[in-house]
Amino acid sequence: MKHSWWIDPSKCTGCRTCEVVCSLYHYNEVNSNKSRIRIVKWEDKGLDVPVVCQHCDRPLCMETCPTGALYRDGEDSIVSYRKELCIGCKLCLLVCPCGGIGLHDDGSILKCDLCGTTPTCVEFCLPKAIEFIPNSQVGERRKKKAAKALIQSCELAEISDR
Repeated sequence: MKHSWWIDPSKCTGCRTCEVVCSLYHYNEVNSNKSRIRIVKWEDKGLDVPVVCQHCDRPLCMETCPTGALYRDGEDSIVSYRKELCIGCKLCLLVCPCGGIGLHDDGSILKCDLCGTTPTCVEFCLPKAIEFIPNSQVGERRKKKAAKALIQSCELAEISDR
């Protein structure tokens, strides 16, 4: 996969538009329980965090699946799901390090498939809390985020020294 998710919880408004468009795209209905991306809310912190399958480089879900229901077509492809092979053991849910796999009402799993190639949730996220960016941009964004945090901590230290 030549792209990665870039999720910025500080930009998420908790509007759940991503959940709505995901369920519309996949099931033609508005139903957050059928969304493959979920907003996790921390009311006491005032924080909303979009959670979605990261299509890991080393997917524990795929390695743990006893039937091959989770698979990858080639080294750079996404982790895909074959419902007909799933036995409902839920091991994938237990081992996913980011909580990116959900459970459908019928017992099958809900896992992001990137809507083919371009995630619909990204298109409709107006505050840009979720983006799907080229891998080459991830490192640069992380550096800028770390630099911003360092600047802010230096400014706070300056204020406390006065």
